[in-house]
Amino acid sequence: MSREKGGREESRQGISKEYIHQLSGSHQIFFEISLIILFAVFKNFTVKVGRPPKDYMDSFYDRSDFVGKLPNASLIAFHPDGNLYVIKDTEIYMGPIPSDQSQDWFSLAKRVGKNTWNQFKSVLFHPNGDLYAVTKDGDLYKGPAPSNDNISWRYEQATRISEGGWNFDAYFFDGEGFLYVVTSSGELRKRHPPINISDKWYEASSIVDGSDWQNLTHFIGFSPGGDLWCVEKNKGNIYRGPLPTNREMKYMDTAKHLGYDYNLYKFLSFSRDTTITNILAFEFLIDEAKTLSESIEVVERQNYDNRRSTTPLKCAFTFSRTIKEVSEFSHEHGFTVALGSELTFEAVCYTGIPLISKAEIKAHLDVSTTHNWKWSTINEREVSFSATTNVEVQGGKAVRLEATVRKAEINIPYRAKVRTLFGYENMISGTFNGVSHYDLVVKQEDVTL
Repeated sequence: MSREKGGREESRQGISKEYIHQLSGSHQIFFEISLIILFAVFKNFTVKVGRPPKDYMDSFYDRSDFVGKLPNASLIAFHPDGNLYVIKDTEIYMGPIPSDQSQDWFSLAKRVGKNTWNQFKSVLFHPNGDLYAVTKDGDLYKGPAPSNDNISWRYEQATRISEGGWNFDAYFFDGEGFLYVVTSSGELRKRHPPINISDKWYEASSIVDGSDWQNLTHFIGFSPGGDLWCVEKNKGNIYRGPLPTNREMKYMDTAKHLGYDYNLYKFLSFSRDTTITNILAFEFLIDEAKTLSESIEVVERQNYDNRRSTTPLKCAFTFSRTIKEVSEFSHEHGFTVALGSELTFEAVCYTGIPLISKAEIKAHLDVSTTHNWKWSTINEREVSFSATTNVEVQGGKAVRLEATVRKAEINIPYRAKVRTLFGYENMISGTFNGVSHYDLVVKQEDVTL
């Protein structure tokens, strides 16, 4: 195979900040073309990841990275949010792309289905996040992305939208949600996916062009940039080109030959480099903070009974209490952390800790306090309250001293500059959701015991 000149760092130079968008449920995911990566799995299940080739001399094999193995994987599919779904035997797993070749991805990923997944011969995601699956008997099912292995996706969540007849050589979607298939006779057909069993999809579909597509189905699919990529079954040549707009056009007349031996890979797929390895800068947007709720919590209560005496009782109300505060960072931005790892950053290095003060009932930043934030799991922080108050209880009386603090649930937008697995730097945003305890008050009142 040909060697890439200049290595990966050179391949990052001059990348334009062109943005693409895909629909994902009710959200739009925007990402840079520079984040697009090619995910390749060898026939021995070793995984390589790197930027797609740009020309014939740009060797993906030479410059891509080994990132792990997917032993005995039978099918793979990427969700529009970047998560990888892998079918192994009768089970399906979900998680970020592998990033460490020494780790067992299946032991770290989440199992989201079991028992029946070996019944499917093809699985693919619509741009809106729905999963389409074709059984070995040729039935087509549609349903939400599986998330719970105690719920049968095929029999409880999915809907059979076509019965039999889906015995094609390839299935894939474009960015607008059109479904494409390659038939056994070599036709490339296109149409919106069927709605139900009575929908005659094949009869209503249109032929894209007059080429013979059957040999181009070792891999066939659109990159996020909109180009159609194909790998030949026999020679393994890889091509990139525009989709023909009429039957008189031929894909191979305009497609660019970008390399060979790509039939060495069992699976090929496009995804995005969304695995965060470092947080370079972080900012709480404190002016946009919201207090969602406030409540009073009792931290200490003591009774002093002097009813059976005629002389004053003198004592001290003393306490010290530590309260655990829980918080987390939302991740609406579509980026994640490598499986099995935790990303932390020290707050004082950036902007501080969100809290609420007694003097100013709104969130602000305490840059004098250090805290190591966890990016992808629950944060726990301890705050302490203490007080000592002299108490004098007159004879024949009983009093109660009670210490309270206010608890506020806070919501603070944030933005951060991050570096991804392949060295790209991006700005992301999200929301910090946490609690803050403040305003210690000690009150005394007469009581009847």
